[in-house]
Amino acid sequence: MDKTRALEHFLYYLARHPALEGLDQPKVLLGHTPDYSEIAAAIIEQDAQRRQFDFNALRLDLEPAQRLIEAIGDSDLYIFFYDSSMLSPPRPQGPEFLHALHDVMAEHWRKSLLFKDYGDYFYDTFSVSPQRIADLNDRLIRRMSQATTLSFRDSHGSHLQAPLSSIRKWTNINGVGNHDLAPGEIATHSDAINGCVKFVGTFLGTIPFARKYGVLASPLELWIEDSTISRIATEVPGLEADFNKYLNANPSNRRVEELGIGTNEGVKALYARNSGFEERHCGLHLGLGGGAKGSHHLDLIFAGGVLALDDKPVFDGQFVF
Repeated sequence: MDKTRALEHFLYYLARHPALEGLDQPKVLLGHTPDYSEIAAAIIEQDAQRRQFDFNALRLDLEPAQRLIEAIGDSDLYIFFYDSSMLSPPRPQGPEFLHALHDVMAEHWRKSLLFKDYGDYFYDTFSVSPQRIADLNDRLIRRMSQATTLSFRDSHGSHLQAPLSSIRKWTNINGVGNHDLAPGEIATHSDAINGCVKFVGTFLGTIPFARKYGVLASPLELWIEDSTISRIATEVPGLEADFNKYLNANPSNRRVEELGIGTNEGVKALYARNSGFEERHCGLHLGLGGGAKGSHHLDLIFAGGVLALDDKPVFDGQFVF
């Protein structure tokens, strides 16, 4: 792992965050817990020669809440590195020191970057050159515009189709101009996704399925009709009951609200950290819920499989176009 290059890529994206557009040497708060002290120091050191940013590093677990609140208000952008789902036990609402910051963080969400549960996978997330990710995203979107059907299959017997005439405009998450800096995804919505998938992979969401069930090796079978999950089945102990409880809690939870394709080749595997970088893992993910008040968005990130356009593969463990 070339950490120096990853840090260069991170700073490239950081300079293009919407909150910093047009600013000269913007003020950036680096809030971190002790496990992320090395990453915070490495970011500052990497910028030392060019001095693109005016960094201020503070320990989230040591500083008084009022000082952190003032530092957030004074910054052009604040970046927090901490663990939440990886704590023992997991804390979906975040560590205790965040509770006093919730109001000011909500007020200033447009100038926030939260790297939760990344660990050293932070470097993997930014290891691929920005140009490679931008090219992959652009080529995929262009190919989608020239095809009629997107399909997915895998060795477990999954089959899924979405007519490309049914999709909305693709969101291009290439790290440039995105509020979430982690690059490597295109995403859209369709009301016409149909098929049956035997999901093998991991979860990402406010409900910590990932921390309880890890990376699934035994499938969670999902029957999808017009982008709605009609029924499920699995042999993983406890998962069927837990997942049905999630699905039944809100009608939106049954809806496939997001059809996504990860394009970050630096994210080599799935780790069940319930961390945002895993959504950039190459291949298919389906996002459930989040389309109605009271629903919870839950991403199902597939470990493998083949994505094809009009039956011609574009991804089979690697991009093949």
